Amino acid sequence: MGSLTRKEVEYLKAVFDLTSNRDLASSLDIANNLGVSCATASETLKRLSEKGLVIREPWKGVRLSELGFKEINKIVRNHRVFETYAHKVLLVSLNEACECARRIEMYLSEEIVNSMCRILGHPKKCPHNKDIPRGIPCCVRE
Repeated sequence: MGSLTRKEVEYLKAVFDLTSNRDLASSLDIANNLGVSCATASETLKRLSEKGLVIREPWKGVRLSELGFKEINKIVRNHRVFETYAHKVLLVSLNEACECARRIEMYLSEEIVNSMCRILGHPKKCPHNKDIPRGIPCCVRE
């Protein structure tokens, strides 16, 4: 994840969210989601495509590649586990827990996230009732 910028992560998260209930997200949808111009969104999506993180279908939109899905899944897991831990264990307000998670989601190690997940009992949902991606081997039960 070290090669991704904060801006790129925000774009990947937008694609992840927008394609949760459809196949492709348009540049316009992503631009509106992030509050940027369509030209800015298109340029960043082009860079993400060059990095192999999204697949572009001209005049239709983009979707996450396998690599992009793997990367954003880690970041979403980091965010949601940390947010849940901060809110439930550290008793931080949900807004503060979410904002803090956003600031550090790219930098948390898998070991730390798995430890928080174990302490929490491997929650399936974050406080916003969104699914927490399973960690392997953390959440795999035999």
